[in-house]
Amino acid sequence: MRQIEQQHYDVIVIGGGQAGLAISYLLKQDNINHIVLERNQIANSWVNQRWDSFTLNTPNWMNLLPGMTLSENEDREAFKTNAQYIDTLIRYVHENDLPVVEHCEVTAVHHHNDLFDLTVIYQGIFKKLSANQVVVASGKMSDFENPLFANPLASKIKQINVGEYKNPSQVSGNVLIVGSGQSGVQIAEELAQSMYPNKDKIYLATSEVARSPRRYRGKDMMEWLTIIGAMDQRTDELEDINMSLQTQPQVSGVGQYGHTVSLQSLHELGVIHVGKLLTATKDSFEFNDKLKQHIVYADKSSEKLKALVDGYLNKTGELSLYPNVDIDKADHNDPTFVCASDLTTLDFDQVDTVIWAIGYKAKFNYLHIPGVLNEKGQPIQTNGISVQKGLYYLGFPWMIKRKSGIIFGVAEDAQAIKDEMRVK
Repeated sequence: MRQIEQQHYDVIVIGGGQAGLAISYLLKQDNINHIVLERNQIANSWVNQRWDSFTLNTPNWMNLLPGMTLSENEDREAFKTNAQYIDTLIRYVHENDLPVVEHCEVTAVHHHNDLFDLTVIYQGIFKKLSANQVVVASGKMSDFENPLFANPLASKIKQINVGEYKNPSQVSGNVLIVGSGQSGVQIAEELAQSMYPNKDKIYLATSEVARSPRRYRGKDMMEWLTIIGAMDQRTDELEDINMSLQTQPQVSGVGQYGHTVSLQSLHELGVIHVGKLLTATKDSFEFNDKLKQHIVYADKSSEKLKALVDGYLNKTGELSLYPNVDIDKADHNDPTFVCASDLTTLDFDQVDTVIWAIGYKAKFNYLHIPGVLNEKGQPIQTNGISVQKGLYYLGFPWMIKRKSGIIFGVAEDAQAIKDEMRVK
């Protein structure tokens, strides 16, 4: 295991996931003295915050960090399992001899006299480090919290956060999954296909989440979005900044070339949909009555994506070269709301397990530098550059472009941040 060998570095990188490893590779290529501090282990979020059957949601060609290439026997359009990607990141560290120190938690970062002073817990003791520049590459999905209601849930109800869910063996009885983003729908599908057929009930509390067809006109939809330039849409070009806060669309990488997952396909498996969870009373869950709006939103978002592709192919005169040969039942619209229930309340007695799939958060309270965090405790940054000179961020959704928040955008963003640095 790599050790901390000195007190001062040109650059200290916080976080040993794909973002931190990407910029470490680039810094090493330029012989820049640096270290990567990881509070747990390399690829920690992939190791500890993914379920057993999880696969990446982007195909292999989109998951290359700086210096990586696809191997000769690697299918560019297939999807790695979580275990395979963890192995990929660990090998990336060892093959490139990246200076990653595991089990080193940063507890405080200060700035004075043009230097960053870091307090870390390493090998059970507090240690002081310093750097000319700091890159926060821990991402915005490193922690999770369950919602707090005025009334606590009944003690008989088992609660599991999506970051703690591993497989159906953890779940028993009727289950309520809160959140219909990628994680929520994928877990609902896994439960419905495994232990739940003809047995207990699965309820899915939905919200306004887009759906993406997995494949369209012979290509993965992510490839089409890359070809037409949508993945390179810049954050500073957005007409509505709220677009950058939207949940990742419903889709799955399970299967050789992934597949579409939708409220409709989950209904076919027996999942019962309800509206957005509003609160918990003393004896029940309360949902809004906007489920049909959520269905329409998902259907329209899929149609919009396909229309973007068709518009591009019409413009280039290539539409006839890419016939729509993919019969995708899961992507069929539901204009009569067959998959909708009329439930707005579930008694606690009707639910044995709750899975909270409402996304991840991250805490940056270790940044003890005035003015770098907003009123919500989130970094103030533009294109990954902090208001504090020498402080940078990497791996955040929509940091520079649409693709910034996924593996596909990490290499480009890491290069952009490295180019901004002033190494003393």
